[in-house]
Amino acid sequence: MSIKRVLTIILIYFFSVCSFANLDSKPTYIPIFSIDERITELTSQSESKVVNIELKLKNIDFNKLNSAEQYLYLMIQANGVQNTDEVTKPHQQVINYLSQAKALESKINTEQLNRIAFIHLYKKIAHSYAGTGQFKKAYDAKNSFIAKYDTFLKKERNKHIFELEEKYEMNRKKNTHALLNNQSTLKALEISESLNSEVAQRRNIYIVGVLVVIFLLLLVRLFFINKHTSDLSKEDMLTGVRNRKSLFTYGQNLIKRCIDERIGLCLLAINIDDFKRLNDTHGDYIGDEVLKKFALLGIESMRTRDVFARLEDATFIAVLPESTEDEAKAIALHLKAKVGAFNFNYVGIHKKIAMSVSIVELSESLNNFELLLNTGMNTLYEIKDNGGNNVKIYQLYT
Repeated sequence: MSIKRVLTIILIYFFSVCSFANLDSKPTYIPIFSIDERITELTSQSESKVVNIELKLKNIDFNKLNSAEQYLYLMIQANGVQNTDEVTKPHQQVINYLSQAKALESKINTEQLNRIAFIHLYKKIAHSYAGTGQFKKAYDAKNSFIAKYDTFLKKERNKHIFELEEKYEMNRKKNTHALLNNQSTLKALEISESLNSEVAQRRNIYIVGVLVVIFLLLLVRLFFINKHTSDLSKEDMLTGVRNRKSLFTYGQNLIKRCIDERIGLCLLAINIDDFKRLNDTHGDYIGDEVLKKFALLGIESMRTRDVFARLEDATFIAVLPESTEDEAKAIALHLKAKVGAFNFNYVGIHKKIAMSVSIVELSESLNNFELLLNTGMNTLYEIKDNGGNNVKIYQLYT
């Protein structure tokens, strides 16, 4: 084998490895960090010359802060230096603090960086660059501040415009409705006047016929609109499953039927473990995505005759007619396995989602929906108190 052929094979292998390496790389999702109230308050107070920033920062451990909090922490220190050493004007020290803060930008969500508290860094550092004679850097920083502030203002303006447009559209619909009512009144007057002649009577018969058809079409349309509105009122706006009101109505009627027909029934009270911490860590948007996917997995795990509803926050209720405790437990374990096996990496959650389930069966002592629900919730609280991530059947001790 020639040296030229060997080199060709080595180059082909090298480029193949590089290509596969590039395919495996994925952008890292950066969540919006929550900000400690102390940091938020000190950011505002640090603009004042009467606040002792150094004393207040002693109670905050910089290393335990997230990237966004560290960013604001460094800005507070820069403000503190300006306030305490105004005579000596320590611009270089201010630049050092703010440069450390800028270095954290790659670890912070872009949307969070575009908030007003973070944008002010560029205005402050531009002032200090100018104070040390670094006018090119001061110019660039001031331009960055202006661009970011302009983007912030445009976003706020668009939000305001959207609210105004929504309000305008509502008023337009009201005016259109009022105009249609006035037009209907005028038509009625025209019909009344035209009854004085035979020709008018024939014309009126035709008009009345058309109006009747239109009226019937409107009634049909109104019927479907009311039906659609009624269906929406039964759904949870976020997840699409039954809401609390619909759950209570359906549950009471179903339990009455099961008692009358002597049919078994079980109720499952389900809660996502540590959902509040997950929501606080990753933000409301990610929390909502988890709830929506959890609801879909819940619906998939139910039978066609079962009902799956959202009671509140991360708590769901399943009503299982014609089922025993063993059947209900099998369904609960099936749902728990589906949720535990689902990969939430696509929303930035890299750990398994755990859940707790309590099971309560319809009996002589638990013979109405509210009793079943309250018992299920109390049992669920017991599971949560014992660490969660469990399925438990309520047992009545006599």
